[in-house]
Amino acid sequence: MRAAPRAEQGGRADGAAVQGDGEAAAAAVEPAVSRRHGGSLRRRVLGWLLPPLGLMLIVSAWLSYRGALDAVNQAYDRTLTASVRAIGERTHSLEGEIQVDIPYAAFEGFEDSAAERIFHAVFDAAGVLVTGYADLRPPTLPAGEGMVRIFDLAYRGETVRMAAMYKRLYDPALEGGDAVLIVFAETTGARETLARELFIASLQRQSALVAVGAVLVLLALGTAFRPLVALRDHIRNRDEEDLTPVRADGVPSEVAPLIDAINHHMQRLSAMLAARRRFLADAAHQIRTPLAVLTTQAEYGLRQTDPEEMLNTFASLLRSTRAARRLANQMLTLSRAEAANGLIDERAPLDLAGLVKDVAMELAPLALKRSIDLAYEGIGHALMIEGNAPMLREMVSNLVDNAIRYSPPDSAVTVAVAAFDGEAVVSVCDQGPGIPEAERERVFQRFYRILGQGDSDGSGLGLAIVREIALAHDGRITLRDGEGGHGLCVEVELPLGAAPAP
Repeated sequence: MRAAPRAEQGGRADGAAVQGDGEAAAAAVEPAVSRRHGGSLRRRVLGWLLPPLGLMLIVSAWLSYRGALDAVNQAYDRTLTASVRAIGERTHSLEGEIQVDIPYAAFEGFEDSAAERIFHAVFDAAGVLVTGYADLRPPTLPAGEGMVRIFDLAYRGETVRMAAMYKRLYDPALEGGDAVLIVFAETTGARETLARELFIASLQRQSALVAVGAVLVLLALGTAFRPLVALRDHIRNRDEEDLTPVRADGVPSEVAPLIDAINHHMQRLSAMLAARRRFLADAAHQIRTPLAVLTTQAEYGLRQTDPEEMLNTFASLLRSTRAARRLANQMLTLSRAEAANGLIDERAPLDLAGLVKDVAMELAPLALKRSIDLAYEGIGHALMIEGNAPMLREMVSNLVDNAIRYSPPDSAVTVAVAAFDGEAVVSVCDQGPGIPEAERERVFQRFYRILGQGDSDGSGLGLAIVREIALAHDGRITLRDGEGGHGLCVEVELPLGAAPAP
């Protein structure tokens, strides 16, 4: 991280690498088409719309039939009432004898109902039949003189509609006069037939309206789906490497969240592909030199006959192999961190203090080997944050490893964890050569190493990895001088998460 700058500025990647990158990008962008569909949206809309409409049609038809029957009964009841009153006008008492002259007007309103049967009766105050049908009696007697009451009842095996009325007769021969009960009834077949015809006509109109409504819904759905069809064609005809955001012009507002989700996914995919391209280019450039060194050392070792010289060559070969392996691992880590920058979804609550302590204990043997006093200054309780544990572990490991590698023997490295102003702070301080203030921004660049500092095993990726992981967790990294102006302190600030459950 803080050693010599890049020794060569060779090409970024060869043709094969670029071709492989294009194929990988195409494979990543090409969508996997599922053949299992959830069915037509038009059918779903009609499936949800037509049953309620059918139910409403049935209820409306029943109400229409009841309304038609009531209207028919009201019209026919007026005729019944007029017939009863007409008979009443022709009923009188003469010298104590009740006389009834049934007028033609009482039957005039029923001439069109040839299939209907008509019944009438007149009873005196004692209930004795004066004229008509003796068994034609209302279920209850009407109250009040001149008040007509209407009844539905079964008579001689048929359903009839009956009108009944009391009328008082005044005859000097009768003390206080006398009262008669006038009854007039007809069968209800004509009423039901007319009501049925009205019901059928109303049902036909309503059914036609439902059919027209269904057609209009289909046409409206077709019009509403046109922007979606255009969007489909636009996405389908795009170039495989075109990951620019999809425009939502003319798309219904209900579909806008879907477009936002697609654009968010394309943003993530674009970041991943960009990181992959950078990785392939950097790998082609950076691994070329270590491989050449390994090849040269191996060839040199094969030519040696002196056992001691062969051992030295193999030891150097082992060191070069380890450095190449570390470089490859760091490049992979950096690629993942860059791709996840700001887009980490796999987050979970974790104890940052415990994680930092574990990393410090893991690297304690390396510090002991280099005669470095590695101290951990933590807190007495868990420090919870939301984050990706493997990436955060890699970040802390790079910080501590970097401090150990660039610290002189018999010096100290301090690892501390604290909470301040709603943030968790991880700091790693060493007593090494430090970083000049003019170089502190440049050291976050990939493969940048400060001339004349550090060991030859450094790759210039440690701080770049730390920054990318911190940014991916909505954090920030700060470099400052160590205590007394000696060494370097690296501080990473991360947002605090929920407190642990008791």
